[in-house]
Amino acid sequence: MEPASLELLGTLVRDPANGWSIGSFGAIGEFVRDADEPASIEESDRRIETTTARGAMRISTVEPLRPIAWDGLAADGEGWSHTLAFCIPRPATAGRTIRRLGADRDAIRESDRDAMLFDLGVGSGAVGMCLRTADRALAEAMIAAEGVPLLSVPALMGEVLRAQPHRVLLSPAGRIEVFQPIPPPGGKSPAGPHTHLLPKLIGTDRPHSANVPIPDDLQSALSMHPRSPWRTPLGEKQPYDPATDRAFAPMLARYGLADDAAVDAGLLDALRRRAAPELAGWPATRRGRTRARILLRRLAAAGDGRVKPWRILHDRAPVESEEGEEA
Repeated sequence: MEPASLELLGTLVRDPANGWSIGSFGAIGEFVRDADEPASIEESDRRIETTTARGAMRISTVEPLRPIAWDGLAADGEGWSHTLAFCIPRPATAGRTIRRLGADRDAIRESDRDAMLFDLGVGSGAVGMCLRTADRALAEAMIAAEGVPLLSVPALMGEVLRAQPHRVLLSPAGRIEVFQPIPPPGGKSPAGPHTHLLPKLIGTDRPHSANVPIPDDLQSALSMHPRSPWRTPLGEKQPYDPATDRAFAPMLARYGLADDAAVDAGLLDALRRRAAPELAGWPATRRGRTRARILLRRLAAAGDGRVKPWRILHDRAPVESEEGEEA
């Protein structure tokens, strides 16, 4: 499969309906912007930068990025989501302790380049989650904690919440910077750019959830999340929008997984033959079951009455997830 071009990435970045993320299992940063939000977009032959008052993103094509597209099963019993991940070969994780990286000379905004950058040691493989601060007390606390795992210094989080540093997600595809505040424990992440740090998940040193169909030798260095056909930009439920769903179809056709296509073909063939769902084959793999359920939901949303008995039999179980993932 051909690597992603800067032209493709630029087209996707210019559309404010697309959200973006860099992260690994339990440590992730997201960059989104509103359609009417002031934003600076700068493009060159090697990178694309987008900056708003709430966050910033830089995408680089220094390393080839392999696109992989898929649909994900929503837990509401009705919908699904889309993802286009830009993947690289998965390296070993370099370290799992706090590290001082020095002044962030690569910061997207010039005004941030004297602030100190610290790797929190919670990313996996090629992805790192960092914090950036010009607060002297927080910087001294981070320096004192160098070389130890983040979760072994519980008092450090109090300093982080007080100082409200920027969070910076790094990967070979670029970086996402989040300027918005960190919510208090139990609080809700703000709309717009934000981060998630889930203690139950970061200790697994995994690039992604078991529900993500990226091959084991790869990991996402950057992911694009287009507008949902079931949700508004604020995440509120809306009637199914087939036009939004169709808009992602070319990405699935070009960058989708061969195994997904095989599941679709087998299920469509069974429906054409009017096979009884109790007697017809059903995928044995986790991803295969997910893909088949999504196809049933997509056909049901289009008014295909043939899928009703199939959904009664196969689309009633909750989404398969792991402890702590729902957080």
